[in-house]
Amino acid sequence: MFPARDVRRTRARLRFGWARPTLLFALITFCVLLGPSIASAQLNLSWVDNSGGQAGFIIQRGQGTAGAYGQIAQTPLGVTSYADTTGSPGTTYCYQVASFNSAGVSDFSNIACGSLAGGGGFTIMAADGGTGTGTVTSSPSGINCGTLCSAIYPSGVAVTLTATPASGSAFSGWSGGWCSGTSPCSVAGAGSVTVSAMFATLDTTLTVSKQGPGTVSSSPGGINCGSTCSASYAGSSVVTLTAVPAHGANFKGWSGGGCSGTGTCTITLNTAMSVTATFSKGGKK
Repeated sequence: MFPARDVRRTRARLRFGWARPTLLFALITFCVLLGPSIASAQLNLSWVDNSGGQAGFIIQRGQGTAGAYGQIAQTPLGVTSYADTTGSPGTTYCYQVASFNSAGVSDFSNIACGSLAGGGGFTIMAADGGTGTGTVTSSPSGINCGTLCSAIYPSGVAVTLTATPASGSAFSGWSGGWCSGTSPCSVAGAGSVTVSAMFATLDTTLTVSKQGPGTVSSSPGGINCGSTCSASYAGSSVVTLTAVPAHGANFKGWSGGGCSGTGTCTITLNTAMSVTATFSKGGKK
């Protein structure tokens, strides 16, 4: 454990809002995993440490999803799990974790909830992965991950999980052993169930049309029109187009893709787009 002086300082930061973001390690934990241990009557937490073992962690617990959170433990450097043995059977507890080091205290992680054996329920934990982004929601409600990635349901109840990709991403399938394919995932059981939704980044196409003598180039590269007037980019890419008139000609302006005027054209590619560059001949504007 850390010296009492360090603990007091950490608590003071939390209470009075003096915490600074942990700039050195980017330590926000994105997926707290939670599972009941029936034999030992405890709830076991684990989380991802992005600091390479250089930070400790503060654990807070609340009773139910609307309960007030209070600190129940603090772990030494590099420890990424905790067993809570102080709960009551059948009671739902929710947890959040923050990392800390000499630079300050990070934001808290997502919330994960669970209950000890004796409550007659089971826990579903949802997570997202892959190169893209999206959300996972449940029916009956309880999971909206995103933010709330764990929920308790009565034993035997069928819960349907649906994955929705964000703009510029596609849902590529489920992982975790319970579900496969891309259709909604139906889960029912007891104990703890972990399901992951995998999202992939979509490529989008930018096409340039050119009227009159001149060239259009892109940054990042891909378009040099002239000759190459279409290119594919990762979803949500920001592409800047520059028009250069030929000798003795003038650039009159852009149309399409939300661009206008005679400056550069900057586009965020969430869908396929087309842009036209118009040049005049013979020095006419």
